[in-house]
Amino acid sequence: MPAASPGAGPVRGVRDLLLGMAGLLIWAGHFTVIYAGAALACARGWAEARPFGVPALTLVVGVATLAALLGLARVLRATWPAMRQGAPDEGGEAEPRFSRWFAATATLYAIVAVLIQAMPVLFLPSCA
Repeated sequence: MPAASPGAGPVRGVRDLLLGMAGLLIWAGHFTVIYAGAALACARGWAEARPFGVPALTLVVGVATLAALLGLARVLRATWPAMRQGAPDEGGEAEPRFSRWFAATATLYAIVAVLIQAMPVLFLPSCA
């Protein structure tokens, strides 16, 4: 029976699973906040408010985007070593390496998605 590698086991598996979901959950949270916020602001007439000289909707989307990007950067920092090792192969510890690689890849996609979601506020008027 081969010896278990350090950090292997159920705890590592749960950590990898949570990291794999974290980037996508942050993206989903960002999506929910900015679109629910926009709907609420437009329905209640709050979109025209200008705290700090910036349209309220732009401010909310900017703060939500910054918070999401900071959270995604933290997840990416935890998963980046797996990306540097390259795509997982079928030899040895394929599953744990795949989980970490997937977490890093999903986080990179989430960063792109968050940036694309935030762009319309730069080019379109509120409640367009």
